[in-house]
Amino acid sequence: MSKKIVDNKSFIKRNLFPVRINDYMSLSGKYDDSAYLLYAPLNKRSMLCSEEQINAWRSQLNASGRFSDDNLNRLLLDNQLSQDQGFVCSPRDVYAMTLLPNNICNFSCSYCYAAKGHGSDEMSEQTLKTVLDFFIDPDRISRRDLHISFGGGGEPLLSWDRMLYAMRYATERADKHGFKVHFSFASNGSVISSEIINELKRYNVKTNISFDILEDVQNRQRRNYKRVCQTLDMLLDNDIMPTINSVITPLNVSRQCEMVEQVHRRFPKLRRLTFDYVVDGQLFSTPDELRSFLRDYTTHFYQARDLGFSYGTIDVSSIKHHNLGMIKSRACAGGFDVNAHGDISMCFFVSSPQETLYDDFIYGHVRDGRVEYDEQKFKALIDYSSNSRDDCHDCFLRWNCGGGCLFHEKSYSREMLDEMCRFQREFSLIALLKQFDDE
Repeated sequence: MSKKIVDNKSFIKRNLFPVRINDYMSLSGKYDDSAYLLYAPLNKRSMLCSEEQINAWRSQLNASGRFSDDNLNRLLLDNQLSQDQGFVCSPRDVYAMTLLPNNICNFSCSYCYAAKGHGSDEMSEQTLKTVLDFFIDPDRISRRDLHISFGGGGEPLLSWDRMLYAMRYATERADKHGFKVHFSFASNGSVISSEIINELKRYNVKTNISFDILEDVQNRQRRNYKRVCQTLDMLLDNDIMPTINSVITPLNVSRQCEMVEQVHRRFPKLRRLTFDYVVDGQLFSTPDELRSFLRDYTTHFYQARDLGFSYGTIDVSSIKHHNLGMIKSRACAGGFDVNAHGDISMCFFVSSPQETLYDDFIYGHVRDGRVEYDEQKFKALIDYSSNSRDDCHDCFLRWNCGGGCLFHEKSYSREMLDEMCRFQREFSLIALLKQFDDE
């Protein structure tokens, strides 16, 4: 069905977005052709309404800039939240840092974004000390809560001595200067020992394990299924409740419910699963292939999410779903990601000189006891990824999506990006409509 062209400027200028549901999707006839969702992202509210109501409210806004119903004004127009809470405009403002302590990996995952850069490099203790002195500095930042995560590059726990040094030094420096540092890490789950578990508990480290849950899928895409299961058992026995991060590919896209069932059966203590679709600009040869995959992902993701809720304990989420709870004028908060070479990247997806986009994303270095960065390049990178583009202005997700990921922008063709935008609108609209199903 063709999309109706309607002048919604009176809504959009007030950050209200009328969404005619069947312009984006069909829910098996559940909604008729005149059904709308009026979405107020800066108030975190939405309401189902008819085309007749939308037309009446449009006339009211055009006439006075307000609704005739004061309750609507309070719900949708007044007390709008500010944008970009927690976003930074300079490296001087960063409060969240990702350390990539090595580019060493003992897995060979089929979809790994960092595979080209795998090698034997490790971050030196001097680099760690220098960047932690910069990061935990009362003369640099007034905010007292800081976040440090450890990721890849490679498998961070293969450099456990560097991780432990970083946590000890960061904690000592934070205590001295009146900061609180929150730690997290992402691991393939293959090398966690009793010693590591004791330190994770000591420093209250948030644990994320990359795991594809189903034995045949894990062994085909990542391998080492039994070893990761043993690690999860060990963590859970020690009251560490990790988040499981699963990558959804064509191999498991239709098996997301099965993944939830397996967690419920094999790891009944687990509570948090994230099912994010694979990021690979070469995996799909045509936009139609990508569209088909993303539609399958959407269908099975929400079935799996519903199943998790039916068990009463399992929360299935994803980055795109999480974005609906955020308000932002750009997609990237402003990355400060330090790799094994001491280079500072805007994005942890770009971590080694072997990657095509390396020069595009590197904007600083840790060298000779100093942290140096190009502030103009940092600003250009965050400005590039914003919802100021014409395509974003009228989109109902502009304050949730923020204009899309810069890594995606540089990795996919324009046609593929259009499909990803289409997917995000449909995926998010389902989430917004499900709020009414749950009432």
